[in-house]
Amino acid sequence: MPFRTTYRNIVAMLSIVHGFAWMAPAQPPPSATHTGFTFMPQGLLFQPLTSSYHEPRVGLRKQVGSSKMKLDIGSSLDFLEYRFSEDKVARMGVDFFTYALTTSSQGLRLQIDAVDGFFGGHAVVSSVNDVSRWDLRLRILHVSAHFIDGHYDNATMQWKDGREPIPFTRDFGEITAAFSWRVHDVTFMAYSGISYATLVRPTDVRRVATLHGLELRSSELLGPALGRPVNLFVADNVTLVGVPSYIGTNNLEFGVKFGEWNSTGLRLYGSYYSGLDVFSQYFNVRRENWGVGFAFDFW
Repeated sequence: MPFRTTYRNIVAMLSIVHGFAWMAPAQPPPSATHTGFTFMPQGLLFQPLTSSYHEPRVGLRKQVGSSKMKLDIGSSLDFLEYRFSEDKVARMGVDFFTYALTTSSQGLRLQIDAVDGFFGGHAVVSSVNDVSRWDLRLRILHVSAHFIDGHYDNATMQWKDGREPIPFTRDFGEITAAFSWRVHDVTFMAYSGISYATLVRPTDVRRVATLHGLELRSSELLGPALGRPVNLFVADNVTLVGVPSYIGTNNLEFGVKFGEWNSTGLRLYGSYYSGLDVFSQYFNVRRENWGVGFAFDFW
């Protein structure tokens, strides 16, 4: 059946993207005073937004009171840098990531219901001083969504819940501006962005969408553990998407990260999600739930 072929293709994509995640540099961008180009610079200049699901991450979120889980595999990699001065730098990179919905398990086999896959690239310009920072990021991404064999009932030979696969595709450009500043021991970041899709299916989905958010973090409130800093954080992301009426979706995450905030580490978090389903095969379905999860940061 066609969905079995699709499933094998998705599994292959997951394996490739997982490889990118483990190859990502583990150190933050070094302090530099030279100007000019650098090929394959260390670290990631602008790390993925903490509470946005349309960002690369490696981890798992378990929905409270349900067997549903969201599995994430993906990475963002900077491959070219141009430094204008000590405090102004630009980079280009690639983004490959995907997330899957598991609804249950049979034996040791997870039942994969749906998958969204993203690939594309980004360009970032940053200006940094001792207490604040400006970032401007442009992303060009393709996303496609699929139902997998976990959404198919072999006993009845029908798609579950009467919801059949749709050819969901979105090719879009997104520009996001972010401003970070430090007040005593707490760092704040506020950001806002807008995207426009040059291609979108189904046509019920509007071409323009927006995102907005706020992040707060501190490595001083809890102190270090096992010789590593512990960052206490809270992050909230709000998107506005038309399906076709515009609906707001909110994802709030709070928890701790073990390790430097802008480097490799482990995040443990709780979250509250309210709005349109994150999986695009359910693009017009509203959800509200609490979850707990973890994520490994590779940058």
